[in-house]
Amino acid sequence: MTNLLLKYWLNKLSEMLLKGDSEVAENVTALWKEDSVLLAGCTGLVTGFSMSPPALDDTRDQIVLDANNTLTIRCRGQRILDWSWPKESLSKVDFADRQDQQPPTDAPGERAVRVKECQGEAGKPYCKTLILPNTEPDDSGYYRCFYQDIKAVIDGTTAASIYVFVRDPNHPFIRTDENSMETIFLTDSQTHIEVPCLVSDPELKVSLFLWESSPVLLEGEDITWNNKRGWSVPRHILENTSIFIGFFCSISVQNKDYRSSMYLVQPTGSRFYELKLFPEDSPVELMQGEVLVLNCTALVEFDTAVEFKWDYPGQKENSLASIQHVRNVLEKATMLSSILTIRNVHVGGTGYYTCSAGSVETTRDLSTVVIVHEKPFISLDYRNGSVVEAKDGQKSVRLSVKLSAYPLPETKWFKNGKLISRRPEFSRFKVQHQALEIIDVCKQDAGEYTVIVKNTAAALEKRLNYTLIVNVPPQIHEKEAAAPTNPYRKTSRQTLTCTTTGNPPATITWQWRPWSPCGLNSTRRTLGRRGQRDKIPVCQDWIDLDPDHTVNPVESIETLTKMVDGKEKAVGRVVIQNASVSAMYKCSAENKVGKDERLIYFYVTTIPEGFGIEMEPSEEPLEQDMVRLKCNADNYIYENLQWYRLDPQAVPPELDCKSLHQYAESLGGKLSFQTSSNNWVLELSIANIQLQDEGNYVCEVQNRRSGEKHCHRKYIPVKALEAPRYRHNPTNQTVNVSESLQMECDVEGTPSPQLSWSKDNQPLQNLSGILLQDSNRILSIQRVREEDAGLYTCTACNQRGCAQSSATVSVIGSDDKTNVEIVILIGTGVIAIFFWVLLLVIFCNVKRVNPADIKTGYLSIIMDPGEVPLEDQCEYLPYDSSQWERPRDRLCLGKVLGHGAFGRVIEASISTHDKKASSNTVAVKMLKDGATASEHKALMSELKILIHIGNHLNVVNLLGACTKPNGPLMVIVEYCKYGNLSNFLRAKREFFLPYRDRSPKTQSQVRRMIEAGQVDQSGHQPSTSSNITPPMQSRGKSSPSLEKLDDLWKTPLTIEDLICYSFQVARGMEFLVSRKCIHRDLAARNILLSENNVVKICDFGLARDIYKDPDYVRKGNARLPLKWMAPESIFDKVYTSQSDVWSFGVLLWEIFSLGASPYPGLQIDEDFCKRLKDGTRMRSPDNASPEIYGIMLACWQGEPRERPTFPALVEILGDLLQENSLPELPLNLSESSEDDGFSQASSRPPSQEEIRLACNTLSTGYYNCVPFAGCIMVGLSHTCHSRVKTFEELPLEITSHKTHHDSQTDSGMVLASDELERFEHKHRGMLKNPSAGRSTERLISSQSVSSSGSISTSTSTLRPAFFSQLSGQTFYNNEYGQLSEEGVSDFFSSDQAVYDGAFLATSNL
Repeated sequence: MTNLLLKYWLNKLSEMLLKGDSEVAENVTALWKEDSVLLAGCTGLVTGFSMSPPALDDTRDQIVLDANNTLTIRCRGQRILDWSWPKESLSKVDFADRQDQQPPTDAPGERAVRVKECQGEAGKPYCKTLILPNTEPDDSGYYRCFYQDIKAVIDGTTAASIYVFVRDPNHPFIRTDENSMETIFLTDSQTHIEVPCLVSDPELKVSLFLWESSPVLLEGEDITWNNKRGWSVPRHILENTSIFIGFFCSISVQNKDYRSSMYLVQPTGSRFYELKLFPEDSPVELMQGEVLVLNCTALVEFDTAVEFKWDYPGQKENSLASIQHVRNVLEKATMLSSILTIRNVHVGGTGYYTCSAGSVETTRDLSTVVIVHEKPFISLDYRNGSVVEAKDGQKSVRLSVKLSAYPLPETKWFKNGKLISRRPEFSRFKVQHQALEIIDVCKQDAGEYTVIVKNTAAALEKRLNYTLIVNVPPQIHEKEAAAPTNPYRKTSRQTLTCTTTGNPPATITWQWRPWSPCGLNSTRRTLGRRGQRDKIPVCQDWIDLDPDHTVNPVESIETLTKMVDGKEKAVGRVVIQNASVSAMYKCSAENKVGKDERLIYFYVTTIPEGFGIEMEPSEEPLEQDMVRLKCNADNYIYENLQWYRLDPQAVPPELDCKSLHQYAESLGGKLSFQTSSNNWVLELSIANIQLQDEGNYVCEVQNRRSGEKHCHRKYIPVKALEAPRYRHNPTNQTVNVSESLQMECDVEGTPSPQLSWSKDNQPLQNLSGILLQDSNRILSIQRVREEDAGLYTCTACNQRGCAQSSATVSVIGSDDKTNVEIVILIGTGVIAIFFWVLLLVIFCNVKRVNPADIKTGYLSIIMDPGEVPLEDQCEYLPYDSSQWERPRDRLCLGKVLGHGAFGRVIEASISTHDKKASSNTVAVKMLKDGATASEHKALMSELKILIHIGNHLNVVNLLGACTKPNGPLMVIVEYCKYGNLSNFLRAKREFFLPYRDRSPKTQSQVRRMIEAGQVDQSGHQPSTSSNITPPMQSRGKSSPSLEKLDDLWKTPLTIEDLICYSFQVARGMEFLVSRKCIHRDLAARNILLSENNVVKICDFGLARDIYKDPDYVRKGNARLPLKWMAPESIFDKVYTSQSDVWSFGVLLWEIFSLGASPYPGLQIDEDFCKRLKDGTRMRSPDNASPEIYGIMLACWQGEPRERPTFPALVEILGDLLQENSLPELPLNLSESSEDDGFSQASSRPPSQEEIRLACNTLSTGYYNCVPFAGCIMVGLSHTCHSRVKTFEELPLEITSHKTHHDSQTDSGMVLASDELERFEHKHRGMLKNPSAGRSTERLISSQSVSSSGSISTSTSTLRPAFFSQLSGQTFYNNEYGQLSEEGVSDFFSSDQAVYDGAFLATSNL
């Protein structure tokens, strides 16, 4: 089709070139806009015209040969050649052989022109030879060789021709009959009449006769003969004839006369106004079998004769074509139409359809391309790639597609999943010719766009995804605020900041130059955001900022990316360690679409803010002091310094510099300039300040740039002088020897008095035993002696005078007395130390944690703590012994199925009331010998929670309990013979079929499962009755045939089973949520498998030895299943039903990896926890479809509220489990008449339609990461358009689960309590960021991971490959004990093998 369109445009351009040089340029431009294919056409056409024309080997003007001879003409050229000949009825036969072999002879009665390829030569590689055998006189005429791919056939340019005469004496005239008549049309503009009497021999002498009433021979110099065209007769001869009938020609050959046809002359119009071919849109497309109608209409002058000719593919063979001619006379012209109708077109009718309309003087032709399609189709592709970039503010951007489709499909565009419609929010969006055009592009237009092209009738749909990136020029936001006018304080640490936004993120660079103001260049302007034009200073000699070479020491240069107001911004920072020299700094932000700059005038001053007031020598002067006020102003910023004193009676609440002179008195002052600091100083001195000088003093300065005045106010407080006076006089004291003595001199005055002490008029100083403190305010004597008795005087003096006050000290006792107080002090200290040690011991004993108090932490299934606190659940929930109590004598205990640190599970049989009836197998949970009260409380809590939950098909149900004090506490629950799901899946890896089992047995089983779930959901009530019949009771002992049919060990495991298990677990969890319960430890090890492929949720609680189970990692004093825990549970200890959804996603991974351990090969350390929080997830397991992996990713959403709920998971998995919900791969059904439950899988890969149906199964509302509605094929795998970060692609290995006697996990690490707590504190609160889990790193493909954990499929007649690979290994089940190698061997060798360590189903919490 592309070649056909290219040829069409080439021919159309050729027609334009023939019209004249003046129109070519304009028409070429118009064609360029119509279709991009013009480029190829234009290039080829120009090249074609620059080539030399074809050349004939025969260089004669004409060829004359006798009739019945063979005509051979050879032509060479630089392009593909073709031939045309005068007799149109001759058919053409092509020969590709270039050898000089004779062509086959014609059949009798049939003649054809042979066109044979021949050997080219240098410069003219193309060659074709025309061969016409058995020539006839009517073969005379022009034979033309032309370039096939150029429609404009012009002799000497694109073609070469030669005239051939075929002589036959018996037929001197060609293509004429003397008994026929032909019409010669004569227009008003013609001066001569051409009478086409063509002859077969150029040497014949032809006579022309004019028929009036009788023939008249015409002779004369103005009547000329041309043997290739005929006679030329002047028009006036006809006009001078009174009676004119016509012309005829006559020849005499061998005495025999021959006459031509009679040529009648008909006057006619000549003007050809217009020719149109309808429909005008080209190409014309239609479906096979439809009707093609083309209308060729000519608008001509009145009485103008027009001959229509059609040329189209299959014209000669098409018998369904019909042509209808219509003539309409208009007011000023005549409209002639030729209508071509072809019924039941076929694909072979594709090609050019050309209508030629010829009048006497003019021949015009128009062509259109007709394309006949076999069936509807849609071909959609990108025109310029899937990523389109535009610039913010761009006039428009266009998302173009390459669309080829028939019939025209419906086109819809979506932005970020939202349909683009006529709503106001899409007012700038226009959809034209399947392309989306956005007017006035803004950054909000960036996003993901999807075009969907749909043919609903033909069920065809194609879609393309585009990414529109709107590049935004960088903008420095600090420029929006007013530039800081305050200078930078000298020696200060400063941070220069440039905050930019733009897309792509801008690169920020820094430059500096020595200080000097820049001039304004009026020619360099930038348009501000509000439309104003800001002048930008132009400075030269900028130097790149280098921390090692700059005038001010630079501490650091950094560029950060921060989220500010929901926008990502780049922040460039330069930290100047010590501002010492004034300079200019410039930060430049640049990306590929623009650049922005900011100038920073870094002016350094010693004055804070460039303007300030200092007061010396004190901030609180006294009366009569010397006071100096200094107004300091930076010379670069301020000038015109002036002092004012405010009127105390008219001080305004706020200082207004504009009206300062109205309420202030102007003062003088001494003005000086400090060159070193470039400052002005105006000093106001008050030599002897008085009380009336107290008040507000104002310094006024004027800004040099703006002329604005600024004021600072300083208040001078003046304190009046006061003589010393005593607030309290010293008192007389009497003290014992060795006691302490303290005397205070409480005095005040302005200024503060100077104090001194004297004893008996002798000055006292700091001596041994005498201490003067608080500026001599306090006198202290530590150990009084007899000589310390006397008169003590305190003297206080200041500028106003002195004051004295005295007191007498009397001493009692003698210095010879024993110092008993020393002994008392030592004894008191010893007693105090003893009591402190005693209190410490008591405190430690009280705070010591009783290990028995933490046993409830072993329970997984608990009531929602938001409903009932965990520690109160045992007391809150009731136990009705009349309904649940069972006699101990009805239990017959068997072997131990599993044991933990505090409890054990025992297989038992329970007899009914009827002693003769058969017993049923149950599981009994009980405590170990020597259990503590807290362990008894934990098991009792488990019992009460099971009663609260009630019965459900997919939860291990309570059957009864033994709680009476005459024996151990026992909890009786259902027994599940196939053990936990994790071990079962690992054991069945060898017998897994990776496709759906469509056997009637499996389909019936699925239907029963769905129906049972519906009945259970609709008819469920919490179980309160005592006569509850367990499921195994209703069945009793199964018959051997039923047991054989239900033996899951003997049937293969299918993908349907995995989905069925997942559906049942989701349904059981939905039930637990409805009962306000959460699980906290949902994993395959806590899912048990019972008869009929029914799985049940359980909790081993105290019966699990978490110290030996490698799935539990130590965290502080507890061991937790970190691999299954949600981030909020790990870091914040938050457990909800949505954290159980996370664990359910890990459980799905276990199921579809056939029991592999999650996060294979990874250490559960700080790096693992950090990557988990940051959004890194496990890759898809081998057996998971894109739908299943999408459910996993949805369950692993970082934000709990974005995860699906269990009711939603039940609905989704239930749909997948239905009969036709999953795409079924074709199976090569066995010819056996028996239904063995499985068949051989087809070797062909899934088709695109199957993948599409699988991807469309799920509702995209639950899958933020993987929208499967948009799956595509990549090779033999299907991939969905989403990206998630995954852990390293490590193989899934089958590991032997042996007992760990140390604290190692299966990943070989233990997360220490202090390390986890530090990591927990470090990352606290990060879960609140919903974007933490949305970064993308790897494209998830459901078929991209090859499991290295798959087991070889080679088999042995004696020992299966599964067993041979396990040789030398020991299976250990933490819940149920050890399974020896011999047990496995017995299992594979026995038809009725039953797992020796048949597993229980326990509801331990």
